[in-house]
Amino acid sequence: MTEVKDALGRAVSRRSFLGTTALAGLGVAGAGTLLAGCGSGSGSGSGGGGEGGKEGGGPITWANWANPGEAVRFKEFSADYTKQYGVQVTWQQVVGDYQPKLMTQLAGGAAPDAFYVQDTMMSTLIGSGKAVALDEFLGSADSPVKVDSFHPGLLPWCKGEDGKLYGLPVDCNPIVVWYNKKMLQEAGVTTDPGAAIAAGTWNQAAFDDMLTKIKATGKRGIVVEAGWGDFASMITTFGGTAFDPDTGKCVWDTDPKAQEVLAWLFDHFKENTITYGGSLPKGQGAEQLFYAGQMAMVTKGRWILPNLKKLKNLDYDMAPYPSEDGKTVMPVQVAVAAMSVQTGAKDVDASLKFLGRFVNADGQKFRLAGGGNAVPSVTGLEDIVLEDNIPPNGKYFNEVAAVGYTIPLAIATNAKVATNLQPTIDAIIKGGADSKEFAKKTAAFINAGS
Repeated sequence: MTEVKDALGRAVSRRSFLGTTALAGLGVAGAGTLLAGCGSGSGSGSGGGGEGGKEGGGPITWANWANPGEAVRFKEFSADYTKQYGVQVTWQQVVGDYQPKLMTQLAGGAAPDAFYVQDTMMSTLIGSGKAVALDEFLGSADSPVKVDSFHPGLLPWCKGEDGKLYGLPVDCNPIVVWYNKKMLQEAGVTTDPGAAIAAGTWNQAAFDDMLTKIKATGKRGIVVEAGWGDFASMITTFGGTAFDPDTGKCVWDTDPKAQEVLAWLFDHFKENTITYGGSLPKGQGAEQLFYAGQMAMVTKGRWILPNLKKLKNLDYDMAPYPSEDGKTVMPVQVAVAAMSVQTGAKDVDASLKFLGRFVNADGQKFRLAGGGNAVPSVTGLEDIVLEDNIPPNGKYFNEVAAVGYTIPLAIATNAKVATNLQPTIDAIIKGGADSKEFAKKTAAFINAGS
């Protein structure tokens, strides 16, 4: 079997990750407007963790971004929490540029007690000294959630240089390959990605063949966007190392397998069998092309599922990225946001309990069941993504979440890199760089910030 490695090149035991799901009952425990992970309608279960009783304390205000469906669920969660625990909970929606607004509120002493944190924001938050370290609380009997309930690959970006946790993933969105079954059939593809991985043949050769056949129909195969995630995922799914496990630096310019994958990818760019996102006409995006039946595959998270459900004529499914051996679910990017508590919270203890109940298994079930658009970040809720058998291969969301990784620390801890990486990648590719020049220049920028 192919050795499973994460973005840092560390060996990952897929059995150890997935095996924890069978023990879920022993450990109770989710960037951008689409990662919070809730649909409309009433939640099932309880947001409070099932303890019941009136604790008092508070009041608590908490904030995040939200689309309309998520807003409904967040209001329901807050009301349910108030009813169960006798703690007045108020949710605030932040509209517009989230990070600057929240950091300004924190500096001025006007921030909510608990709040969502974007992956590029955590390092700045920790550096400000405004976030509560969670370790002591998480190790206490009062904590409604335990650290070992979470998929390990989702936690590193939530830690400071002191090794302490300052946030917990609210849920997650593993990046997978969504595909249009009809388009693949019309292109002459006899085994779609879902069937191929089940047969152990969803490998690089099968992917190449699929892309070539799709191009022959005059349609696009798939888009790779100008960000770290698409490039790192392609590298790690085929066995390469994107970031050094010890130093945290980008090594896709020196890792032999990474260089091999990048050369393969740039060959596809040249042949127009894979489209570089920055080359798309203005106004076109990968999701829109997929929805319109102009592109056969798209790499996105579960957040696009509500939109797909509205497209009655689109016969779709999903699968993990292809891999070297055609059967192993390899580590790729998992999009994620966290919740933190500020040091100036009106009632820190009550706010910490709220955080714990928001992200534990009961809290995530309340927010994600019945039409959610994200994947649990804790074990024990594997059935959430199997609801109504939509999509049929939904079980793979859990498997990708179990072995996946979040934003690399070399990017998460450098605001300049996080802000400017996408335009830097775009300029390098549009400047005509080959794969080696691309790897050298992007790695230098990520590692040095210039």
